Amino acid sequence: MSGLAVFAELPLTVKANPRAKRVLVKLIPGRGLEVVTPKRFDPAQVPDILEEKRSWIERTRDRMRAAGIDLSGAPPQLPASIDYRAIERTVRVDYLDRPGRVRVTENAARLLVAGPALDREGLLDGLCRHTVKKAREALLPWLDRASRRTGFQYAALRVRRQRTRWGSCSSRGTISLNAKLLFLPPVLVDHLLLHELCHTRHMNHSPAYWACVAEYEPDYRRLEAEVSRGSRFVPAWFL
Repeated sequence: MSGLAVFAELPLTVKANPRAKRVLVKLIPGRGLEVVTPKRFDPAQVPDILEEKRSWIERTRDRMRAAGIDLSGAPPQLPASIDYRAIERTVRVDYLDRPGRVRVTENAARLLVAGPALDREGLLDGLCRHTVKKAREALLPWLDRASRRTGFQYAALRVRRQRTRWGSCSSRGTISLNAKLLFLPPVLVDHLLLHELCHTRHMNHSPAYWACVAEYEPDYRRLEAEVSRGSRFVPAWFL
């Protein structure tokens, strides 16, 4: 049985990346199976590769589904409410059918998303843009507080909606954070910020780096494992 037949219930995307050194098989929340291939790779080999990776794919699929992560690739539903766990706030979402550009406004109790009712993609995009803006507003002062507490200085902050990485730190001290952090519990956001701030001292994951993390968070191993499973907190429309 071919790899494609075995995983017929999972959407499959195959894409070439000229920078890839080898074939990578991933399970992407909300999208299913993704196979990244090097340049000039023969896509006819993909079924055999999936067959070879079957045990890993099945284990990972089952673990992600058990955590409530959608892999079907079905279009996400417009949310009726949004739980911003990081800032401990839940808001109701109302939709107003109105022609023209999608606009999102927020007050203490709700979000109002105004735009063409049939433009589901536009409405979701408006919600995503609003969430990235909200994440930036929340994470900048949060990172500043963590910086003052630890004494670790950073040069700049960027907040974006990234597919996989929760955060990174450049050699120049620019910290990049995923807007999806807004959906994680506060304790995991605290740990992720510490993780990136420690990279301003150690640009690696050496024993010295982990000793730096442990100085401020002795329970870092458990928290690292929790962050790695953080996608379960992120709603399908924002994945």
